[in-house]
Amino acid sequence: MKTFGVILLLLVLAGGIVYADGARLPYNHSVSVIGVVPAPQEKVFALITNVAHGSDWRPAVKSVTILSTNKDPDHWVEYLDHGQFMTFLAIRTDPPMRRDVQLDDPHASYGGTWTYELSPGPAPATTTLRITETGFIKPPIYRFVMAHLMGPTRNLDQYMKDIQAAAAKP
Repeated sequence: MKTFGVILLLLVLAGGIVYADGARLPYNHSVSVIGVVPAPQEKVFALITNVAHGSDWRPAVKSVTILSTNKDPDHWVEYLDHGQFMTFLAIRTDPPMRRDVQLDDPHASYGGTWTYELSPGPAPATTTLRITETGFIKPPIYRFVMAHLMGPTRNLDQYMKDIQAAAAKP
């Protein structure tokens, strides 16, 4: 019984340290990644803005449901593993140079915007893509996980790898 008490005390102490560390981390954040995509801007922009086919080239996205009509800004839901889903709204679209997307869930524990900025790449038929996430994370434990276990650019890095691979296909 004494061993159980010591283990329980250590777990509570570890949880408190994780919570305290997460609480000291900033609520708001902004991170960016930059990469060269092996395709012209128009093709890269088409991949980014054709959200209905996002699951064709982004392995983490299992399916997409479009919520908007033809006249409305893009509004969609991405379904991920483990029953997770995220609802997005395009808030700015300047072809073929910029796209701003917002997480559209006022009750989410995290959220923000993702800005995709495209410019001519260093070689012909390439595009320099900068993706910036400007967001917030409410629960201190989520902030701890993002800062120390996942890394702040993990999702952006994966998106960049996915779009580079998709753009390289004929």
